[in-house]
Amino acid sequence: MMLNVSEIINTVKKLIEVKIQMAKNDIQEELSGIITRIAILSMVVIISVFILLFASIALAFYFAELTYSNSLGFLYVGLIYVAFLILLYIVKDSVGIQKAVHEGISKFLLFSRKTNKSNDQ
Repeated sequence: MMLNVSEIINTVKKLIEVKIQMAKNDIQEELSGIITRIAILSMVVIISVFILLFASIALAFYFAELTYSNSLGFLYVGLIYVAFLILLYIVKDSVGIQKAVHEGISKFLLFSRKTNKSNDQ
């Protein structure tokens, strides 16, 4: 009788240890997936900033050729950015835009959890 109880206790302990290890592995997998997606998103943002920078410089030089003045070309590009800033300031409190951005970020960062659950079923 005593031997059976100790075997049961050892089996339960091993089962708990296995469950804890599985939970740790799941958390580590999710965390590494999120970190990977954040790294990819960071690279996309950096490349997008470079594209925007060089496109802005090219547009400024194009406007400079049209106006025969470098300063006016860069001023026009600056005014375009001011117009975008004003537009963003006006729509910043829009619930629809905030919801769309939030859903997009959530889908990007947590998409593996949904795909893994759908594959398990």
